[in-house]
Amino acid sequence: MPDSAATQAAPETGAPDAATSILSVHHLVKDFPARSRLFRHSGGVVVQAVSDVSFDLFPGETLSLVGESGCGKSTTGRCTLRLVEPTSGRVTFQGLDITALDSAALRLQRRYLQIVFQDPSASLNPRMTVGELIAEPLVVFGMRHSQAKDRARELLSLVQLHADEADRYPHQFSGGQRQRIGVARALALDPKVVVLDEPVAALDVSIQAEILRLLEDLKARLGLSYLFIAHDLAVVRHISDRVAVMYLGKIVEMGDNDTIYERPAHPYTQALLSAVPI
Repeated sequence: MPDSAATQAAPETGAPDAATSILSVHHLVKDFPARSRLFRHSGGVVVQAVSDVSFDLFPGETLSLVGESGCGKSTTGRCTLRLVEPTSGRVTFQGLDITALDSAALRLQRRYLQIVFQDPSASLNPRMTVGELIAEPLVVFGMRHSQAKDRARELLSLVQLHADEADRYPHQFSGGQRQRIGVARALALDPKVVVLDEPVAALDVSIQAEILRLLEDLKARLGLSYLFIAHDLAVVRHISDRVAVMYLGKIVEMGDNDTIYERPAHPYTQALLSAVPI
């Protein structure tokens, strides 16, 4: 386990020198009240889930946040989109400080910043058809229902499902197919950045490979940037351009794929890699 001095060392970013970031996170902090099992109040005690996290995401790049469960990676991703309000810090999207926006202005930026959750069954309303689920964000942003329906069918084809399945319900699909539907819904508004929160963790290995290939294809075709959150370093290696390793709410090491996997500098990164199955 890493010592405290190593944990607090500033990680190398491994960032492209000439590129301008599309998304920047500056000194992000998220505290949660530490609630007692006996009492509902926290007594002013807090747990710092994210502690002074900073990184840049560049156009067309996949940056992966990796670490064991509870290290703060999913909270970081959700704070980045303000699905969870950060305690402090700043997030800028194309130079716009989204942490300073009011609810109306933030809503306008939502179309450019989307998320795919780990469990598609929990994120897809079982009472809506697949076509309605994908079309819903389009209608919210002003598209006519008939146009949104046609666009939903196009998006199903984009994620390699049949367009004529738009009238089926989520429970009628397999886990991998439901994750494709979640991806299609996230892409409905033509986002620029997609946060992928453990998108293949609940899938079989063969299905994981299919979804990863789909995500790579969509990134190239649509010019997307991914913040990919995972605990499985074997999965991350196949999709990442850069990797940021999180431990106890901090980024302890960051670099390009080859550097992280072939020459890991931090003891925690070395421990994670040693546990990857061959």
